Amino acid sequence: MDGTSVDLSSFENIWAEIYNQYDWIVEADFLDKTNLLKVENFNIIHFFQSLGDYALHELSIGFSQFKSILIFLLIIALFQNIQSSFSTKYEKVTNTVLKLVLIVQLFQLFIFYHDYTLEVLTRYMNIVVAIFPILLSLITITGALWNQALFKPAVIFLINASYFFINTISLPLTVIGTVFGFINQINVEDLYSRLIDFINKIALWTLGGYFAFFLTLMSIQNITLSFADGLFFRTTQNLLNHVPVIGSRFTDTVVSVVSTLSILRNSIGLLGIITLVVVVAFPVVKVGVSLILFRLLSAVIQPVISKDYIKILDVFNTGVMNLLVIMMIIAVMFIFTFFIILYSSNMMLLTN
Repeated sequence: MDGTSVDLSSFENIWAEIYNQYDWIVEADFLDKTNLLKVENFNIIHFFQSLGDYALHELSIGFSQFKSILIFLLIIALFQNIQSSFSTKYEKVTNTVLKLVLIVQLFQLFIFYHDYTLEVLTRYMNIVVAIFPILLSLITITGALWNQALFKPAVIFLINASYFFINTISLPLTVIGTVFGFINQINVEDLYSRLIDFINKIALWTLGGYFAFFLTLMSIQNITLSFADGLFFRTTQNLLNHVPVIGSRFTDTVVSVVSTLSILRNSIGLLGIITLVVVVAFPVVKVGVSLILFRLLSAVIQPVISKDYIKILDVFNTGVMNLLVIMMIIAVMFIFTFFIILYSSNMMLLTN
């Protein structure tokens, strides 16, 4: 099966964009560009090698940010030691000014990762919108009518609800929590720690709760409807077998066609899963490398600087960690949705 009867232009455009964006890393093709449906040829070794190369690249880029912040913190530590040797008259004022300079630098970097996360998630949802119609059309052709009737509104709900949670709850609350975290470090007293902890938990718990609710509900309904599709297909097959002369031959032909289309459907489903994994893997590595570097920075600078500056770094690290978790939750949600679709649509054949 060469897939010529299926329009794979959406997949081809996505993979062309991947190769163009990471052309300096992706030396070997992960898939056969002449036939994307040959998912068994996916080169997982080259994929992880590319991820490793990309991690090293991001490490070199992130190290320049790491180095500039480290030098600034070392200057602060040196200034504090010099100031403590002479006079502490203006210590509070100078510390406040230095904290503000550090906060501005870290907040600008946080906003960069926030915008990058939003861009990645928006692109991720657009890819899902492009891929799902192909898979749903094959589900309908193979006789899973109830599944198709459920998947179409469910997918629309999934994308719209995900967009709502990302743009109106999770990401804005993450920004608000980070802003309050920085403000809290300027004050002498710890005024907003409980509020910050509450905001950060709400940002993640709402998205995680939606993730658990949707996948649980979708799994239960799809398994039930798969049995309904299977029973309907089996009943129709038995009725056609009673038609004289051509009945059994016709049903054998239908079963062969459905089985062949099911193989095509599974190939496209696996291609969709591979595509989503590849698309999200590189951004996760990018944000993850930055998070590791700045956590390392907190550990390296801790012995020589005041703990107030370490807490400012911790606020930044918490904000970036929340962005990474949000990105991974949305990615896992869509990938699991593809698994559920493939599993439930294949159950119809197992029921026969």
